[in-house]
Parts: sequence; C-alpha cells; structure tokens
Amino acid sequence: MTRHLHIDPFNGIAGDMFLGALLDLGPGLTLEQLEAALAPLPVERAYRLTAERTARCGIGGIDFKVHLDTPEAKPQHAQSHAHPNNHNHNHNHPHHHDHHHPHDHAPHSHDPAPDRQHHHHEHHHHTGYRQIMAMIGQLDLADRGKQRARRVVTALAKAEARVHGQTVDDVHFHEVGAVDSIVDMLGAAVALEILDIDTLSAGPLPLSRGYVRCDHGLMPVPAPATAYLLEGLPTLGVPRTGELITPTGAALVRALCDSFGPPPPMTLANVGYGAGDRDDPDVPNLLRVILGQR
Repeated sequence: MTRHLHIDPFNGIAGDMFLGALLDLGPGLTLEQLEAALAPLPVERAYRLTAERTARCGIGGIDFKVHLDTPEAKPQHAQSHAHPNNHNHNHNHPHHHDHHHPHDHAPHSHDPAPDRQHHHHEHHHHTGYRQIMAMIGQLDLADRGKQRARRVVTALAKAEARVHGQTVDDVHFHEVGAVDSIVDMLGAAVALEILDIDTLSAGPLPLSRGYVRCDHGLMPVPAPATAYLLEGLPTLGVPRTGELITPTGAALVRALCDSFGPPPPMTLANVGYGAGDRDDPDVPNLLRVILGQR
C-alpha cells in the first residue's frame, strides 16, 4: 500500500494554499511540527507561521500565512520579492491576485506601498539559487524530502531564468521575500514527509485571463514563469480574471506530481482544504487535496 495525495486545483494553486490544505488533512501534520522542522533554516529574517480555520463559500479550510517579525512588516503586505529585473506587482490593481498571498511570487518583486519600496532599497542582501539549495541540505529531512525540495526550487529558478534570459544562478530572492518563499517551497517538502506521502497527482490546472501590473507595464495572466512551468501539463481555460496559479504553485505541481488527470483508484482517507486570501462570492477560494491508499 502506498499513500497517495491528489491535488484538486479547481480554483488554482498557490504555495500557502498547498500548505494550508496539508495542515487541514487531519492530525498527521501540525503547525508546531512544521515550525520545528523548518527551524534550522538560516533565513535572514525572523518569522512566524499561522494557520487559522476559516471558510470560503461556506466550506471550511485552513488559511496558512508567513509573517515576518519586523515592526514594519504588516502581515498582509509583509512580502516583497525581487528578481534581477525588479518587477513590482501592484496588488491594488483591479486584477488583484484573487486568492493567494503576495509572498507566493518569489522571485518577483511585490512592493504594494511606497514604504515597502523604500524598505526594498535599504537592504541589499539577496538569497540566490545555490544558497537555497544549500539550505535544503541543513534540514533534518529524508533524502526523498530533500530531493522534492530541490526539484521545486530548481523548477521555479529555471522558469524565471528562462523568462529573463539568464542562468539559474542569476535568479535571486530579495531578503524580505526570501523567508516566505523558502518556507512555502521547503515547507511543502517537509509537510509531505511528515505525512509520509509516497506519490502525488494533480487534476487539470485552470487558466484564467487578465493582467497584473508591474514596473514595465501589464503582465499577462498566467505570469510568464507560470506559463513555462505549465508546459506539458493538462490545463483548462476558465472565464475568470486575475491570477489563479502562482509561479510557486505551478512549480510545486510540476516538481512533485507523477501523474495528471482524474484521481487514481484509491481508498479515500482524508480531504483537506487550503484557503486563499480573498473570499470570492462565486467560486470557493480553496485548494483541495485528497489523501488515499493505493
């Protein structure tokens, strides 16, 4: 018997939603376990994790967040990411990312307010691809978990490098954004090991339309890095505007899943829901994961 996890991205996927859904699966994974496992990471900023029960369209789920422990870092705007070309996505734009948190976009830059931009220029430390790969080696994690974490980070770095015509070593995570980005990517690998997940699959990924604003104008949805990550994967066009699949979410699916399509035959054990930031009145702003025995 193997433990299989099927990802049902009926409303897209973001890194924080994935961790929220895994935490919602039941007693097999707790926030305290996740915090303890990630504690050895030599990140630049102190942070704290929260996992609060909430509901979207009447369906309960877990809203997982990463908060930077700095006076100026407000939870809803704590995340700021930079890649070498320094795109700044404006989350007050009408095409607001309608279900996830800004931190899920590393290494893109998110500076929602002028004070965030000033803060961005005050700090010059960047965490590069090789540094994050070295951090993975410091985790008390089985080889399978470390390999998964490396695949996720590498997938995202390769997509970003392709977008900007660079190498993976040129992709950097700005100090403010590195913490939550690393938690999302490495935390997913840690959580899967704690839950002893052997194999993963995913359903079709919904492609929305619209734009997000950056320094150089409007960026199409899905974001260019996301589009590259979805190459070869089953997608489904939906009549929605705003971003449903973040680059980190796409990297998780691409790097972790062995198969795509309907859930495989299995004995269903648990179902978990991870909540996005906004409460969409039309579609439950949730990611569903289904755990079963094969």
